[in-house]
Amino acid sequence: MEGVLGLLSLLLLLALWRAPRLARIRMQTPNLAPGFPGQVRLGQVAVEVWAPLPLFFRLENLPSAPLGLEPRSLSGMAWGKTRLALPLSCRYRRRGEHPLRLTLRFTSPLGLGERLLSLEAGRVLVYPALRPLPPFEPAPSFFLEGKTEPFGLPDPLEAKGLRPYQPGDSLRLLAKPASLRQGRPIVREVEKSLLGSLFLHLDTQSLHPAYLDHGASLAAWLLLLAEKSGVSYGLSAGEVLPVGRGKGHLVRALSLLARLEPTQTPALPPKAPPGSTYFLITQAAEQAFLKAALRGSAQARQGVLLLLPEGYFLYPGEKGRLALGKTPGLERALAMRGLLLAHGLELKVVRGHQPLTL
Repeated sequence: MEGVLGLLSLLLLLALWRAPRLARIRMQTPNLAPGFPGQVRLGQVAVEVWAPLPLFFRLENLPSAPLGLEPRSLSGMAWGKTRLALPLSCRYRRRGEHPLRLTLRFTSPLGLGERLLSLEAGRVLVYPALRPLPPFEPAPSFFLEGKTEPFGLPDPLEAKGLRPYQPGDSLRLLAKPASLRQGRPIVREVEKSLLGSLFLHLDTQSLHPAYLDHGASLAAWLLLLAEKSGVSYGLSAGEVLPVGRGKGHLVRALSLLARLEPTQTPALPPKAPPGSTYFLITQAAEQAFLKAALRGSAQARQGVLLLLPEGYFLYPGEKGRLALGKTPGLERALAMRGLLLAHGLELKVVRGHQPLTL
């Protein structure tokens, strides 16, 4: 009998020692929404644990400076199926797609066994920082009927009044309810706006750590201005986002800017959509980039090549040291200024000690 009890005790100790290894987990993606630096986001990570034997657990998030993630932890005992929910609080700090990492530690009740898991709960998008920068108006390229609103309209016609039908009026303007009430054809009188489109290309070749952040912030600012004014816009930054408008289009553009990574070679600009304003941003201004810009501007209505030789500029209220001399990229661009202008590309140079002017 004693031998049986001893064997059972030994098996129990072995089971307790192995218990942390037998635990199984399933994790859900955290519900942290994308946002801009400075914004606060609250969410939680849900982890489902299945443990055949009682286990002590400790779930905690690892610190993340780009996300401004506050340290949180959750402790207790799991047995059978247990659902854990760890609250999260972030104050976003830096542009990028950042991992959200956790640790989950299991310990058997007698302290005989332990297991430490390093988990990645997902990745969180932080958009480029928004700073007030100078406005920029794309060149007008076509007429669009209707007054435009931020994030677009389901119907491009925005009536400012009603009037009787006149010969030559489009049937699309017919106001059926008003016509039925008055017993005669009534049409909507609409506003017409002269609008253009903006196509922006951001060269990802970076010679300074600040270049992509400054370029992405400028690009985000210009695209937000275009969206608010009802102008269609496209983006080329690692991949190409065709010209469009609307909230979903803006979110895709901001997500593309958030994920930007620097490259060793220039990202060559694609061809500009017909009649668009072609806006190019670069630091290195490599020869291949400049030649591609000349080819790409063929169908543009207006072209701007913004060169940031130091990779950054002064935001409002900032002061910096005087930038002396000429970088190789600046020399290349200045040597081709006349050729660029002949192809409709105006060269704008903003040194590191200068505020941005457009």
